[in-house]
Amino acid sequence: MRKREEKEAAEALRREQELREAKRQQQRLNFLIQQTELYSHFMQNKSNLLSSETLPNVDEAANDQDAIVDDTSDAKPDEEEDPEEAELKKEALKAAQEAVFKQRRLTSAFDTECLRLRQAGETDSLPPDVAGASNIDLQTP
Repeated sequence: MRKREEKEAAEALRREQELREAKRQQQRLNFLIQQTELYSHFMQNKSNLLSSETLPNVDEAANDQDAIVDDTSDAKPDEEEDPEEAELKKEALKAAQEAVFKQRRLTSAFDTECLRLRQAGETDSLPPDVAGASNIDLQTP
């Protein structure tokens, strides 16, 4: 009789652990799906920016960040959200926003420098130390 109770208790514990593990795996899957959606959202915005060939100004960057916050707040009210998962979402959102801001700043600096160099190249002739550069045969170095 005692062995039977111990066996049932062990079986119940095993089932409970399996349920907890299944719930954790589902939460992980949901997190990864949300991260993929965030990434595709950023890449869609980036391709839209590249196709229009304009740089975003500060107002557009703020609107994009607002859109990110709105996209991630689609939690279903009937689902219980784990506090740890909520903290992970917040951290991921913050990291994604920081990465986008940093990349935009780098891209803007690069574009500004390229524009400056192009304008300088159009107005300046070759520097004196590179005189005769037009005589170089580029096909046979």
